[in-house]
Amino acid sequence: MTLWYASKLTIVLGNPRIVQQTHREQSDKFQHRTLTDFAKLSLKADKDGGKNVALAGGKYWVKARKVFVQELMSKKFIEEVCVVKIMQEIWSAVDAMRKLGGSPFDPHEHLQRLSCNIVYRLTYGIRFNASDVGNKESDWGQLCDVINGIMSVGGQNVKANYSPFLKMIENLTSKGRALNQRRKDIIARRDAILGRLLREHINTIDEKKPRDFLDVLITRKAKDNLTDLEVTYIAWEFITAGTDTTSATMHWLTLLLANHPEVQKKAQKEIDSICHGRPVSIQDLDELPYVNAVVKECMRWMPAVPLMVPYAASADARLDVNGRQYTIKQGTQVIVNGFNMHRDPELWDEPDKFNPDRFMAGPDADIDLKGADAPNDPHHLKFMPLGTGRRACAGYLLAKLELYLQGSTLMQCFDWLPAEGDKVPLKEVFGIAVSADHTDVRAKWREASGIDIAKTVASLGSQA
Repeated sequence: MTLWYASKLTIVLGNPRIVQQTHREQSDKFQHRTLTDFAKLSLKADKDGGKNVALAGGKYWVKARKVFVQELMSKKFIEEVCVVKIMQEIWSAVDAMRKLGGSPFDPHEHLQRLSCNIVYRLTYGIRFNASDVGNKESDWGQLCDVINGIMSVGGQNVKANYSPFLKMIENLTSKGRALNQRRKDIIARRDAILGRLLREHINTIDEKKPRDFLDVLITRKAKDNLTDLEVTYIAWEFITAGTDTTSATMHWLTLLLANHPEVQKKAQKEIDSICHGRPVSIQDLDELPYVNAVVKECMRWMPAVPLMVPYAASADARLDVNGRQYTIKQGTQVIVNGFNMHRDPELWDEPDKFNPDRFMAGPDADIDLKGADAPNDPHHLKFMPLGTGRRACAGYLLAKLELYLQGSTLMQCFDWLPAEGDKVPLKEVFGIAVSADHTDVRAKWREASGIDIAKTVASLGSQA
């Protein structure tokens, strides 16, 4: 689809055959990003883009992504450092939700604390207690407000970025000025938090024994020619990429399980046959194909980022579509519509139906959750919740592991039920990531799992 976003020529790609040509076969022409005014403000962007990883460009993106992947995505780091912390935080969240006794509650903030604690411990060496949930005055409450604020205002009035007239209207109206002020205020609050964390780390670091990702970045400043600002925003990348998207996916999963008890029971039966009386571990994941299928189907049915971060063509690109030749001109904004591919009836059988069995048998049984390493063919590229090509999710290996461990444990430990009636309403809240609207469910502890919660929490070293 070709359209004008006001003054900006934009092409929306919703077919895996075309995405194969652009993002795999000509990926060097689709490395740059189109940045909104809010992204420029948030990430102190210059000619090379933002100072993080996802929205960076040019030589700076190559440098930032190299540091990010080398330090956070090595197999040794994931298995020896990440898994322990992931399991501790999963079971801290499970214990907190179990203590609600099956009463109605909104799982959003519990799942957000879970995801945030994982990435915050890995990045900054700090965590937040379960007692902080709902407390707006706590450090967790303040951070949660900042993250939710960024996700919210970042997705508002985006159209003004493409039209000088709409930008003028935004600057002239009280509503537009108020939105711009909220954006500046939320970024100032975030930068105050990040600046404090950087100073604390610089003052207490032992470069021979880095405690977390921020310490590692500080030790690499000279080697990689990184400024304090770049160190701060590369570290922040892990927070923005690993918090809201993961928690949104798990939130959708709990609601879908509540609406599909037959799926839930089948997954629990598989888990109990392999892991009865003990937590699901990383070693079990290959033995739980249906559980993996449930997580994949959740990500297909509602990808957390349905429209991928916009690209900017850095050079003319020639495409062949049904025998006809087309050219995407340099400077064109390119948006990949992953949601369209996930719900296309020409690509999937009954695409609007939540059906994990599609990944167990039939033509789609060979499709796995991949990133840049997805097979280069349209059949596999029709499922790309973590992106594809050079700009695919840099942390996809850790994201995949975290999603499966969280999802399998939530299925193992609880029967997810509607708070009332037979179905949970499924409504979206739009921002940078698409989350489920705040809805109450019930999480009934599964005695059939055979889990001794006190012993499990103690053995893992989980904290409240």
